[in-house]
Amino acid sequence: MRWTGKPRDSGGCHHAAMSDAFGDNEAVPVKFTKDGYNTSPPFSWGGLPDGTRELALVFEGVTPATHEPWVHWLVYKIPADAEDLPSGFKHAREPEEPMHVLQGSNGLGNVGYDGPSGTVGRTYRYRIRLFALDRAMDLEPGLDWKTFERAIKGHVLDQAELHARYERPG
Repeated sequence: MRWTGKPRDSGGCHHAAMSDAFGDNEAVPVKFTKDGYNTSPPFSWGGLPDGTRELALVFEGVTPATHEPWVHWLVYKIPADAEDLPSGFKHAREPEEPMHVLQGSNGLGNVGYDGPSGTVGRTYRYRIRLFALDRAMDLEPGLDWKTFERAIKGHVLDQAELHARYERPG
């Protein structure tokens, strides 16, 4: 259930993260998909590298591998002292509950989480990345992934990945 990132300019530190909803390479439970309640899953972490000032998380579909990853959820301005990202975020640029963070645009053009779906009988793969950033980023809510990626370039101390899958029930 734990995953570790590859250190990048972090003095060899690793940070670990996990989800109480699913483990590495496990299936995303239906309730966190468009076939269920489409509720954002919970994540938690620890052992952040020294100098972490802020965190960000992206949940992206990587199937098919020939296309750009499909962003299901982009969350940023997560305080460095936060130990988790609870389940249940609404479609809002600056949700107050369950915690105040900023959310970006997903692949559907919505702000917030839109979970996995897909063709019946086909397995889809997902990658969740947690970024430890070296400064508090001065960013607006509702950014798309490409804009966000450019903004954090050079500020990622470390990142961790969790992989998941989903096969739509028939």
